[in-house]
Amino acid sequence: MSASITVHNAEQSGLPRLETTPVRFKTILAATDFSERATSALKIGARMAKQFRSTLHVVHAVTPEFYMADATMLSSELQKIDVERCQRELHEYTRRIPEVRATLHEETAICGAPTDVITSVVEAAGIDLLVMGSHGRGPVGKLVLGSVAEAVIRRTHCPVLVVGPHCGGRLYPLRSIVLGMDLPAASLRAAQYATSLARQFGSTLMVVRVLAQHSRPISGAVEERFAKEDLRELAPGDPELRKHIHFQIRSGEAAEEILRIAAESKANLIVMGAREHSTLADHAPWATLSRVIRGAHCPVLAVQPHSV
Repeated sequence: MSASITVHNAEQSGLPRLETTPVRFKTILAATDFSERATSALKIGARMAKQFRSTLHVVHAVTPEFYMADATMLSSELQKIDVERCQRELHEYTRRIPEVRATLHEETAICGAPTDVITSVVEAAGIDLLVMGSHGRGPVGKLVLGSVAEAVIRRTHCPVLVVGPHCGGRLYPLRSIVLGMDLPAASLRAAQYATSLARQFGSTLMVVRVLAQHSRPISGAVEERFAKEDLRELAPGDPELRKHIHFQIRSGEAAEEILRIAAESKANLIVMGAREHSTLADHAPWATLSRVIRGAHCPVLAVQPHSV
């Protein structure tokens, strides 16, 4: 079941409208394990860095090896050699990617667990956007679908752009964006990013709220009516921006409906809030986010609900 909503101006709104200052990504981090998905994510990160005139950081996590547990000094030396070797491999790898060669960037190989490496670089370099692939060859490739993904998202405040297993690895041209919206204002930071990107690229933005199916039609109809009112209050005051934003209410399983709308609208990007408790995800946000990433044919931007 679906219901399209006509956008109109709500003068007395209890919620902020979908209007925001432009999002700027001054620093972008791409994590790679040299896999195909990670390479696609790196290419997108490089193109975004060029678009936003950002500095691109490329990081490779070198998994620690316990060469000799009773010989700390020797183990440390061997790890140093391993990191230097991986640094050379990383440099050769990035040289083969035209998008990276044409972009101002820094390359770093760091010994450590992927979660620790990525979060430490995010904090140290003041990263505004993290880009990564899923289904990679090594630990970094498991960032999306496993516990490492949850740890990275929970421990970092920057949005995470994920290239999933069915994603073609292309972000531009950014003509259509789908925003999975949770109300009340739990997903407003995700909405800020989605709206800003839509404004900057002249994209069509489809704002979607998915309601659980009810056994009683009356209760479902009441919830849908209130959901429509909530979405109407989000309508932007800018008439030009309003022309490019559409709202839909769907009922059913959240991930399936978001993916269905993304396919129908030929979305180039899906934006979702990422948090521990979410009515959008029926109190299983990580499972919903993972299902969307696994099934999406476009990149997925996961945005934490921290204030901008």
